[in-house]
Amino acid sequence: MAEHRRRVDKVLDPAFLVGLTDWPLDELRRCHAECLEIETEVSYVRRVAQARLDILEAELERRAAGGSVGDLIAALPEILSDEGPRPPAERSRLPRQLAPSMDIPWRRGLERLIDDGTLADLPSLPDDDLRATITQLRELERQESAQRRALHAVIDRLEADLAERHKIGKA
Repeated sequence: MAEHRRRVDKVLDPAFLVGLTDWPLDELRRCHAECLEIETEVSYVRRVAQARLDILEAELERRAAGGSVGDLIAALPEILSDEGPRPPAERSRLPRQLAPSMDIPWRRGLERLIDDGTLADLPSLPDDDLRATITQLRELERQESAQRRALHAVIDRLEADLAERHKIGKA
């Protein structure tokens, strides 16, 4: 029986890029497009995990301060805003898509955390469950960030080969 592997695992396998310079141009472009699509999925999961993590941490703070659920809701725009400066344009990657296809089932490992009912149940969630979910979301965000960096290395290699082919007139 064949082992089922996720697309991200296939493209991050070191064997994926073997013989890259010999690939037909159509295959190179197809793999590049697929990698960009996978990167969109990974980035989306990472962004949703970060947002949920921010909300759950704010809920812990609200409980410690004795605030109301209404206080948490009123603070959502601030909680979800990006505080840090953006990286310089030459170091940023502008996504071609902001969200992945909605047909993707999120049933792989910790990714279930971005599609569960935690936020709807937030006011009744026990503190221990809230802390455990925060720990899991931190791990999910760490995993997705590492995968995203690895995907960028693959995408960079594909784009370098595409650029070289353009440069020598073979694209």
